Amino acid sequence: MVTHEDLTVMLSGPSLPQCVVLPKVDTPGDIQIFSSELKSALQGKNIQDKLNLIIQTESAIGLLNVQAICEQATEISKDSPFTLEGIIFGSDDFCADIGATRTEGAEELIYARQKIVVVAKAYGIQAIDMVHINFKDLESLRNQSLQGARMGFTGKQVIHPAQVPVVQEAFLPSREKLEWATQLIKAFEEHQKSDKGAFVFRGSMIDMPSLLQAKNIVELDKAVKESNSHM
Repeated sequence: MVTHEDLTVMLSGPSLPQCVVLPKVDTPGDIQIFSSELKSALQGKNIQDKLNLIIQTESAIGLLNVQAICEQATEISKDSPFTLEGIIFGSDDFCADIGATRTEGAEELIYARQKIVVVAKAYGIQAIDMVHINFKDLESLRNQSLQGARMGFTGKQVIHPAQVPVVQEAFLPSREKLEWATQLIKAFEEHQKSDKGAFVFRGSMIDMPSLLQAKNIVELDKAVKESNSHM
């Protein structure tokens, strides 16, 4: 957990950070403590925007409680100077906690990773996948990143600059995927004028889940471009 002293140092500069990562969040009570300490550390400061909070799930009890933790954070944030932004899965501490052995395919972590995704999506926040500790093996990183993207993660931790472009490429929609999504949305809008249900697009039956997937792809591309324009 982040202590009062940690927060005081972090928030003592002329400019406040946009985001705070809270490690080893095991219970909803940890969020209550953080909120209280944050309010104390920010006392007397002129806050324009709330801080984004990203919690880390790194233990068995933390995984079991992650939904209750998100519920608590969402409720408390209504009257606190933070907004819950995402969950990071801390895989190495988690493996140590449950006595699992890390493998190349990460089969031992499928349940935990998928639960993080489900809870994050239920609360409308980011799901950030585990770190790939062998920073020299970029091909393995690429495969694991693509797997995480397919599972529904929105991003991935990195520990070396060389990992950044590999991870970004894996999580961003390809040019072909973006073209597919854009054209599907246009075709759907035209089809809506006929007041009918599902329709066929490029040989596949399209319904509302397919449309939602396409909209997610387009929105992700738009968000990345907007973010880059501010850098």
